[in-house]
Amino acid sequence: MVDPFRARICPPFELNNHQQETLAALLDTFIAPLPKEQVDEIVERLKDTHSEEEVRKFCKISSTSLDSIEGTIQFVNNSILPQKRIELMKLLSFLSTRPGTFVLTGHFEEFKNLSLADREKAVLGWKNSYVAPLRGMYKSFHSLACHPAFKEHSKTFAEAMHYDLKTDTVYENIPERLPMLSFDEVKDDLHFDVIIIGSGGGGGVVAGQLAQAGKSVLVIEKGKYFHEDDFFHQEQDAFVNLYENGSFSPTLNGSVSIAAGSVFGGGTTVNWAACLKLQHFVREEWAKQGLSYFMSPKFSKDLDKVFDRIGATTEGIKHNGSNQVLVDGCKALGYPVADIPQNTGGRPHDCHFCFGGCRAGIKNSTMNSWLRDAHQHGAKFLDKTKVKKVLIEKGRAVGVECLMNYERKVRIKADQVVVSAGSLQSPGVLLRSGLKNKQIGQNLRLHPCTITFGYFDKKIRTFEGSIMTAVSTVAENPENDGYGCKLEIPCVHPGSYSTCVPWRGAAAHKELMMRYEHCTPILILTRDKDSRGTVQYDKDENLIADYKLSPRDSRSMLEGIARSVEILVAAGAREIHAPQYGVEPFKFESYGYITK
Repeated sequence: MVDPFRARICPPFELNNHQQETLAALLDTFIAPLPKEQVDEIVERLKDTHSEEEVRKFCKISSTSLDSIEGTIQFVNNSILPQKRIELMKLLSFLSTRPGTFVLTGHFEEFKNLSLADREKAVLGWKNSYVAPLRGMYKSFHSLACHPAFKEHSKTFAEAMHYDLKTDTVYENIPERLPMLSFDEVKDDLHFDVIIIGSGGGGGVVAGQLAQAGKSVLVIEKGKYFHEDDFFHQEQDAFVNLYENGSFSPTLNGSVSIAAGSVFGGGTTVNWAACLKLQHFVREEWAKQGLSYFMSPKFSKDLDKVFDRIGATTEGIKHNGSNQVLVDGCKALGYPVADIPQNTGGRPHDCHFCFGGCRAGIKNSTMNSWLRDAHQHGAKFLDKTKVKKVLIEKGRAVGVECLMNYERKVRIKADQVVVSAGSLQSPGVLLRSGLKNKQIGQNLRLHPCTITFGYFDKKIRTFEGSIMTAVSTVAENPENDGYGCKLEIPCVHPGSYSTCVPWRGAAAHKELMMRYEHCTPILILTRDKDSRGTVQYDKDENLIADYKLSPRDSRSMLEGIARSVEILVAAGAREIHAPQYGVEPFKFESYGYITK
């Protein structure tokens, strides 16, 4: 069942035969069965790391051999905006004709009838085009082809990628299940001191504090509650069940894809356990804007209290291969690098799958900290329940109207209502409640990211061990205004990896997929200064997030990319892949090695 509270609500993405055939040809361009001469070359290049059987078996795979069209259509139905679906259908129709294909590829033949070489040349032409919509086409089809296929069929690809993630670990001392209110327990005459909309890093903390203060509290979450035993072993299942729109959600212009938790515990359930305190220069900036609390001793004490409750500490940290690369590269260059506190209470934690929920119960998300405090002090919880609006009488919030378990409408009264549904959904609650302030939905900030990849002779196995345990601030303040990038190690499993590495042809992409265990990704996480973002909703309440990266923030990101490349090289990388479409990989074997 598609979760109507998290997936796009609109008519299904249905294609006619011509459109399906064109889509299949596009998918088989990105994941293609390779000709013998290309396979032989890859066998030779990977002979030290892969058996010939592994390579030849992997190189035979095509998208259609995986029956990927169904998964791609599901991805579109869950994640793509309705207006973008219409554009996609028109584009597929256009490429189903000879004139349309000629305009977009230069070949006077239907796209499905072109040879693999001609299709590949056309797609690479879109990638390198000066025309932004053509680059957008490349990006869209790259994501549609690779992300659903590699995350859904990770078992199929696992042998060639050497992706042998352990999924049979039995964990002990897992917390007990939190009780959710049932249909029968929810009546229209229910009344609470406080209703909190959202169970993440904001709502969860408020719930714990108010319940301990003696207030009767109800926490409402539109996502589902999953106990540790219910979390997932596969990338596909994790995204579909735990994230907004069941995957990464592209912004209106397609420039940014947003990963947002939509589950009980919010983003704290799916984050990577990294906990950084707000830095002093940020506190000073906010205080200058009239928020004096952020420079007060009380705020410092409050931060300490939060860190103490969630067990955020650098004790017990053991860097995995990629985090150690970041540390080693920074130390070799004299760049600043530090351990990142983890909210694991000092316990070593190496599952590397916390983006799909912490099956070990070690990560102290709100579900295992503040919301447990709330439960112990009488708070009640409702999951799979969407607040349609806050009830307002004489200018005061008096309760909420919500849809429970996708079908039952109920009104619940309260003396106070806290809206903490996150940056993407809180504006929707406010607007549906009749509030008119023009700033609602404005000034969206996203911390835009990109990734640089380094490939090493040695095995790195970035998918093993702790996720994000080291950070460098070398690119944090390039223009002395407090805005720049942090360099960290992201969690990149096959589906995400397949779309983060630029596609430069089917053979090159398959070879990179097989070199997965030798790569280190460095995340360039930008503190955006003046990029413009907004949140709106269509008539069916579908989220429409728009975001345009500013020239200033682009410079920050470029500085981060440059420093990340230096770090990878200093740590011993033999090949560098930058995220920009027009930048070809740098290979030391082609240009020579650095010697001292």
